[in-house]
Amino acid sequence: MYFLGWVLCCLSYFQIEQRVKVWGERLLILGVAVQLVFIVASYTVMDTLLFNSLSGLLMFLSLLLILVLFILNFYFPDQIFELVLTPLAIFFLILSVLISDLPIISQEFLDRSTLFGRSLLIAHGSLSMLGYLLFGVACLASIFFLYQEKRIKNKTLLLQKVKVPSLGFLDTIIFKMVIAGFLFLTVGLLLGINMSVSANEGVPRLSLSLRQLLPVFTWSVYSILLISRSIIGIRGRNSAIWSIIGFLVAVISFVYEISLLTQQN
Repeated sequence: MYFLGWVLCCLSYFQIEQRVKVWGERLLILGVAVQLVFIVASYTVMDTLLFNSLSGLLMFLSLLLILVLFILNFYFPDQIFELVLTPLAIFFLILSVLISDLPIISQEFLDRSTLFGRSLLIAHGSLSMLGYLLFGVACLASIFFLYQEKRIKNKTLLLQKVKVPSLGFLDTIIFKMVIAGFLFLTVGLLLGINMSVSANEGVPRLSLSLRQLLPVFTWSVYSILLISRSIIGIRGRNSAIWSIIGFLVAVISFVYEISLLTQQN
């Protein structure tokens, strides 16, 4: 359903028929509904959290990506989000099916955790991943910004062929996605710290590891970007480059975290 919806959205983007896009979006909505039913049914039958395994985590990422797509379409209609974000969601969904069911949370932790602790885990994972996902959208917009800027300078951009977003619009998208991702990541980090303190019976750990420093470093990169934009007025190319650098750090942090979780289990 995601693939068929993406194909129809691509056809409408190149000015085939506007109503084709409507059917494409309906297929995407239907795909979300089916995926939600599958997730709820799996949890009901297997009685396991979605974050227990790497495949479940990837499935949740694909669902989040489509939901972010709908939110972006609501605020910024008639743009290229369906063309870019839907293939990523399909990639995560296929990968969740093909990858081995590697556990990322030990059963011992789940057995001794209270309902409140599990709720904190779900909130921490969901908000952190949503933050990383929004940073990814900002990174894609930044790459497209730099590509468009180069084509404009080289006078190779032909506006009559396809609909292309303006540089000002892309800069706005980058800024808003970074702000939203920063807020979600901040709350996710605070919940993670709370989980860490609770796991140690109220005693905070004094030792620091790369696993703890990478998310904080990611947060610091984006905080510098937001402060620079507010005080110095950083815009355009420099903002796009900072966004790409921040997302690379976020990817390193996410991959390192997943590798540690899979090794421990």
